[in-house]
Amino acid sequence: MVKKETYSYKGWLNSDSFLKRSFACLGYQFVATLIIYFALVIVVIIFAIIFGLIAMSF
Repeated sequence: MVKKETYSYKGWLNSDSFLKRSFACLGYQFVATLIIYFALVIVVIIFAIIFGLIAMSF
């Protein structure tokens, strides 16, 4: 028999299962890392374009 969850909210962070909570944290951390790296890549590309245009003008 399957144990009934004890929370009204059915999100994985509130689950009674340790694995569900672990994978929820891992997923949130992965998405946050992607967002941060995407922002850093955009900044690096902007700097590369700016410095590339400056270097081409000399």
